[in-house]
Order: sequence, then structure tokens, then C-alpha cells
Amino acid sequence: MLKRLLVGLVLGVVIGGLLGFGLFQLWGGAMAGVLGYAFAAATGVIVGLVAGKPIWAKGAQIEAGLKAFVGALLSMGILFGIRFLGVTIPEVAGVPAAELGRHAVGSLVAIATVLAVFYEIDNTGGDEEKEGEPKARLGGDKGDKDDKQRIAAGDGVDELEEEEPAAKKKQR
Repeated sequence: MLKRLLVGLVLGVVIGGLLGFGLFQLWGGAMAGVLGYAFAAATGVIVGLVAGKPIWAKGAQIEAGLKAFVGALLSMGILFGIRFLGVTIPEVAGVPAAELGRHAVGSLVAIATVLAVFYEIDNTGGDEEKEGEPKARLGGDKGDKDDKQRIAAGDGVDELEEEEPAAKKKQR
């Protein structure tokens, strides 16, 4: 749990910081108006695609797409909320002072961090297989067609597996 919290914090600060600083370099007053909500939504989409179970993970495309959509909506709501706080960010490293909701770096770092921590903590990771444990089959003990063909060809069958059925036949 603590590991996921730290990963979420790092992801949020890095993603939000890079996007915010890049946006500030391109256009200093981009977060001042309604356009700030579009940049917040873009940040939510990027965080949704990367945090938690990333889009490049096996079978995570639908989940990442849903997180991206919800992240866009949540990020606009978070921006709306932080604009009412009235906290002023001081001038740091050449980035001028501004209110939190209108400061590109501060706003996008806050939004990305909240979303990344939420998605990382929400990602339980329970469907991952432990190394060395075989997959459970839906059909019980029955092997599928490929297993039967492999056994008939002698691939993957060791001596113990061949001796077991013979011993069972003798007991009958």
C-alpha cells in the first residue's frame, strides 16, 4: 500500500510537473481562462493512461480508456475546486507567482498527483499470477485439444506422468 502511494506521488509530480512546465514555456497564461479546463482534462487523460494499470499492460486497454475518460472529468472538477482555494504560489525558478488554480505548474501537479495516487491505490493487482503456479482451467481436469495433441506427440510428458496412469490401471 505504501509502495503504491509513493509510486502515485512520484508519477503525479513528474507527469504534472512536465506538462505544467511545458505549458508554461509555451504560453504563460494558459491556465487563466476556460482553456485551463481543457489542459486539465488532457492531464487527466494522460494520467489515466499511465497510472494504475498502464495502457501497455496485457489486457488493460479498456480499463485505461475508462480511467482516461473519468480522469478528464475528475481533473476538470478538481481544477474548478482548487480555483476557490485562494492559495497563491510564490515565484520559483523564474515562474511568476499566481493563484493555485491559474498557475500552470501548480495546478497540473496537484491534479495529476491526486489522480495518480487514486489510480495507483485503486489498482489492486490481484489478477496477476504468482511465478511457479499453474493457471487454473475452466474445464477442471480435462485438457484442451492442444494438450491432447502434445501428449500424443510425446512433447512435455515426463516419465512420472506416464507411470501414474499405468499404476492406476493396475489398481483397478
